[in-house]
Amino acid sequence: MRKTKAGKAVFTKSDFNLFNDPTLAGRMAQIKTVIDPKFEAITPELLATLQADGQTFYPHIAKHLRRFKNPPVDTWVAFSEDKRSYKGLPHFELGLWPDRLFCYFDILDERKAKVQAAVSPANLQKLFGQLPADYVISNDHSTAETQLATPANVMAAIKKFGQYKHSELVVGRAIKLDSPLLADDVAQLTYIQTTMKILLPIYEPIMAALK
Repeated sequence: MRKTKAGKAVFTKSDFNLFNDPTLAGRMAQIKTVIDPKFEAITPELLATLQADGQTFYPHIAKHLRRFKNPPVDTWVAFSEDKRSYKGLPHFELGLWPDRLFCYFDILDERKAKVQAAVSPANLQKLFGQLPADYVISNDHSTAETQLATPANVMAAIKKFGQYKHSELVVGRAIKLDSPLLADDVAQLTYIQTTMKILLPIYEPIMAALK
């Protein structure tokens, strides 16, 4: 297992081979033995980034406990201010789809109503409108499909978030399999940490409103 100069394992292109296994048992075995240890190893670095402004975050590595037949299509570690779970609060995720390593900020369905009550669409537009050009946005965390976070796409996503009951907000960046970042430990870690730093000014006002 390759490690960064700080001694933290990061992700390589070969890690995504787990998705070639069509069986639940085979894919779960690779997640538990290859990917989860990497999530555990990188977690201290990411907690240091997320907690720089004084918040306390807790890591939650996906266990896929409800999988009884079909293998997981993605896997992740989430970071939330809730020690017991993460879906009930806006949170961060680092994870793998078959074609990318992603780093996202999520507002999922479980907390949607309270976010909508606390933060107006205009304020959401102001917050999400500051995303750099290489960030992406989506209304569904359960699919890999995203769109570039252009002003028009951000406006459309926030409108959909307000109109449809189960619509979510997911924003961040991803590293595709052909990226040289999957062969450069230090640059990859820096990319992930920078992504979270840019997302924190969106996360923090939303959490402040909820509190």
